[in-house]
Amino acid sequence: MASPLPSLPSEIFFDQILTRTSLESLGRCRLVSKDWNHITYDSRFWKSFCKRSDTVSGFLIQSRSQINGKHIQTFVSVDNKANKNFSHAILDFLPVPVKIEAVSQGLVFCVNHSVVRDYFICKPTTLQWEKLPNPKTRFLTSMTAMAVLSSKPLRYKIIRFSSHKNPISKFKSRLYYNMTCEAFDSNTWAWKRLKNVYCVLLAIDQPYVTSCGAFYWLVRLARSNQVFAFSYEDDKESWEIFDLPPPMEESDRFDYKKLVEYQGRLALIICEREVMDLWVMGNHEKKLWSKRKTWTLSTQVFKQVAGYIPPLAALYNSDIALIKGRDEKLIFYNFEDSSANVISLENQPREVSKLQSDSEKVNLRGR
Repeated sequence: MASPLPSLPSEIFFDQILTRTSLESLGRCRLVSKDWNHITYDSRFWKSFCKRSDTVSGFLIQSRSQINGKHIQTFVSVDNKANKNFSHAILDFLPVPVKIEAVSQGLVFCVNHSVVRDYFICKPTTLQWEKLPNPKTRFLTSMTAMAVLSSKPLRYKIIRFSSHKNPISKFKSRLYYNMTCEAFDSNTWAWKRLKNVYCVLLAIDQPYVTSCGAFYWLVRLARSNQVFAFSYEDDKESWEIFDLPPPMEESDRFDYKKLVEYQGRLALIICEREVMDLWVMGNHEKKLWSKRKTWTLSTQVFKQVAGYIPPLAALYNSDIALIKGRDEKLIFYNFEDSSANVISLENQPREVSKLQSDSEKVNLRGR
């Protein structure tokens, strides 16, 4: 019988081997076990991985010019020196000024706001772009979402919700907000009209979260403790509404709530003064939430950089969050050591989208 191959020490495997793989391979490695998934979201691992794999990791910040009102996009990261080529004017390679509508991994879906709308898909790290066919409905866009379904071959899907000529409809004996829904598939290079979606108003001022084959938004109603989910996998689009975890029954005492993605899972952050509770949905089918962490923010740090404890914008990884400060400031806050890295922008940030991308050219048409 052949002798079993010796196993590599875990530190060597993660630090010397896994940090040199690709984003695509890393995604598959995260499915091996909960321990592997947890380690690959750790700050120390992620910093080494981005450096050795030449991965761009950070956020696209969208703001409005105070002079002409046009949308301005800026890229920020924990380590801006490592991504210095993407710090400013990241979408200037496009033929016209645009507004970001959705971001997934390294792809950006955007639209110009002239009289005749043009829709684009692009990959900023490779300066590639394609013009998309326009949706056929005449209704105004309410919100959009995008997901990359596969990278080799590349396939992505865009979901567009728009207002309906009859916005209020009765559905199952209740009054709901009626939205027109369309899907763009890079495989067919065409938009497809889907069944209308009937739901309550959504918190469209907060970005969507993507996890386990679905997009998620908070329901936008006073005292509402629900999530709207739109599933896009297997070419069988569907939607549902489900409850947030039990603590939200006492939502009056919380300062704010926010959906986030945590280690590939849908999660909810509930903030009460300087205390943040992280709830993670461990079972998407049964909609089971579990409390994973409690963070206590350093009031001293935030009084120095902002004068108050501002709301969280997004999670960068398991240990670091991006927080909107006062005026034109953003703060990368480390939960482990309570350190804060303050970034000053030229304009007040409005929308925040996570961008993680390699520098490999792709076929944006997906064929």
